[in-house]
Amino acid sequence: MIAENNLSANNTFMTKTITQLTSGYRINSSGDDAAGLAVANGYAANISELNQGVLNGSDGVSTLQIIDGGLSNISTMLNRMQTLATESASTTFTGDRSTLQTEFSTLQGEITREAANIGLGGGNTVNAVGMSVYIGGGGGAAANSTVGINLAGAAVDTAGLGLSGASVSGANYSLDAGTANLNTSSAFLVAGSQTFSFTGVGAGAATVTATVNGGSLGITSAQAVQSLNSQLSAYGISAGIDTNGELQFQSNGVFTLGAVAAGTHGTDLTGGAYAGAAGGVMSATNGTANATAAIGLITTAVQNLGLVQGKVGAGENDLQYGINLANSQITNFSSAESALRDADVATEAANLTKAQVLEQASVAAMAQANQTPQALLSLLKG
Repeated sequence: MIAENNLSANNTFMTKTITQLTSGYRINSSGDDAAGLAVANGYAANISELNQGVLNGSDGVSTLQIIDGGLSNISTMLNRMQTLATESASTTFTGDRSTLQTEFSTLQGEITREAANIGLGGGNTVNAVGMSVYIGGGGGAAANSTVGINLAGAAVDTAGLGLSGASVSGANYSLDAGTANLNTSSAFLVAGSQTFSFTGVGAGAATVTATVNGGSLGITSAQAVQSLNSQLSAYGISAGIDTNGELQFQSNGVFTLGAVAAGTHGTDLTGGAYAGAAGGVMSATNGTANATAAIGLITTAVQNLGLVQGKVGAGENDLQYGINLANSQITNFSSAESALRDADVATEAANLTKAQVLEQASVAAMAQANQTPQALLSLLKG
């Protein structure tokens, strides 16, 4: 009976050893180590939380990187707008400011479109909020487990950056030359001509002269306007007919209309000689005012965009720091759980050998014990 009890104990010991070796765990049931199992389960829960937290952080970084790419593109467009404004702000600019304004306006629209695309303005403010990314590892306290990125109210569209009213166009003033109604006659300057002189304002400015020839049969008012524009357009001056039928000049440069000679023959284009006096200056000294103001607005817009970029960049870094900490905690929690839950393979292999020897010894001893009654019976028979 003693041998049988010991054999049963050895079988239990060997079974437990084999279970640990084949499962890899020291704790296979609550009875193995109830307190250790509770602690190990807590570590496992933390690891699961942190693994998902790392994924959350990576998603947050990806979102901010998408926003960051859009902000970088908007920054490039602001640089181009600054170039256009600086070009238009110079009185030496001899091109057509309306061309600059066309590109400038296009960039304003594209900035608003891209701001909406990344959720920071233009009617789409999905990302202009306080973001909260739960990474974990804070012992259940949300404040210690969450990384916050504050983009609330961030707007990088044209309105948000303060560029809605920006313009690089020159102040386009017009000036009527004479009082003749060009819509009431069909032929002008028959066998004659008429000369118009424009004097540029400022040191070293050139004088521009345009002469309209009527030919033997004269020309129409439309032909006269075409002739003037062919000679003046290179200087930013254009001719036209206003609602009263009067000859009108417009300029995106700075010019003064001088005395206009009467037509040498036939009906002239002004109704008589026109002397440029009061009101004779087109696009006076504020011809570059819009562009100069735009430079200041763009400078402020660049600063405002930089503030948003700073928040996005800081958010990316904070999330990366949070991810790094979570990965470190996953490693350490895994090590702590392993120390409690996992089997010591070397020790259990030695225990298995011990259990096998004891079991074999118990079986041999039991066999020997079973032979003792037979010897006693032999004595009785004798």
